[in-house]
Amino acid sequence: MFMNKESCWKSMLHAAVGVYCSVMIAMSGGCKAKAVAKPEAPATPVTTSKSIAKDIPLYLQLPGTTTSIQVVQINARVEGWLDERLFEQGADVDEGDMLYVIDPEPFELALQQSQADLISSEAQLAYARREFERNIPLVESGAISREAFDQLLTQLEQAEALVVQNEAAVADAELNLGYCFIESPMDGRIGRTIVNEGNLVGPGINTMLAEIVQLDPMYIEFYPPANRLPMIRNSLAKEGKIPVQVSLVENDTEGQASISRSMLTTRTFNGDLTFIDNVVDPTTSTFLARATIDNKDGLMLPGQYVNVQLRLEIIEDAVMVPTQAIAQQPGSFYVWTIASGNTAKITPVQLGAAMGNMQHVTKGLKAGEVVITEGLTELRSGEKVSATEAKPKSNEDAGQKKSNG
Repeated sequence: MFMNKESCWKSMLHAAVGVYCSVMIAMSGGCKAKAVAKPEAPATPVTTSKSIAKDIPLYLQLPGTTTSIQVVQINARVEGWLDERLFEQGADVDEGDMLYVIDPEPFELALQQSQADLISSEAQLAYARREFERNIPLVESGAISREAFDQLLTQLEQAEALVVQNEAAVADAELNLGYCFIESPMDGRIGRTIVNEGNLVGPGINTMLAEIVQLDPMYIEFYPPANRLPMIRNSLAKEGKIPVQVSLVENDTEGQASISRSMLTTRTFNGDLTFIDNVVDPTTSTFLARATIDNKDGLMLPGQYVNVQLRLEIIEDAVMVPTQAIAQQPGSFYVWTIASGNTAKITPVQLGAAMGNMQHVTKGLKAGEVVITEGLTELRSGEKVSATEAKPKSNEDAGQKKSNG
């Protein structure tokens, strides 16, 4: 069959259009297939940790000052010249240690005189008693008058009184002589001597010679806020005592001391709450409290400033998470948790107090829930994550929960 020239060209044109359309359709289908097959974004790597439940103590932290349980002033009780000082200034002394000697010679002579007077009066008493007894039969027989006998009785009574008087004088002389040898009345640390040897001392002159303070145990006085009193009372009623821990305040004055911080060691001292005052100061809404602290090494001295930690209660099964898991936004805190499908989720929380490198969560989490601790910066809610559990640290959870009032 033969076609004319015009028909031939039309057939070729139709064929070309068909091929073009087929190519375009194929290309269009290929593009759509390519868009559907686009790979997902990789999951964000994060580090996680599980929240834990544990019993933790709640502490009230306050400033305080040290005071001595007993302070004794060493005074001269008799007048005389100070002969000797028998202690090292600033040293520890024991009860009964000899501290000072006042010239004893005048008091030794006074004692000898009193003893001689006593011996004389005892002789007079013996004579008066013999005279009285000899005259008893005579007065009964009428050989002497009753008046003469009464005089003998009076002389006997006067002799007895003189002996008692001289016995008191001897005791007083012995007491004054003893006052020349001044001993420590207690164990403690003695300060500087106020009067040196060779000076006249005594009542009204140089009475105070030195001062001794008791260092072990020590009192710590501090002022808790009045709104904490019920909690303190409840803890005392429940446990019978409240432990107290004290640490010294390192407060160097600029220009007076230069100490390398690497040389400083924080010392802590332990004891118990032993006194609560019966009034609240209305101007500060605080009350005086006192703890008794062991100070066997004598490192604390009266008048020092200290940090006081008073244990208020034990919080049972407190939910704890690492502090780095806590994030903050205006007005609230939250943690990142992992939802179903390994996606990041924001979980609002309420916080208690920090405990070393752990944080107490009071609301929003349960023990055993997984929280994200590293890789928080670029996270978006709903974003897929690839979680790796953090390795446990040996020094983790090495603090104490504290309240500042």
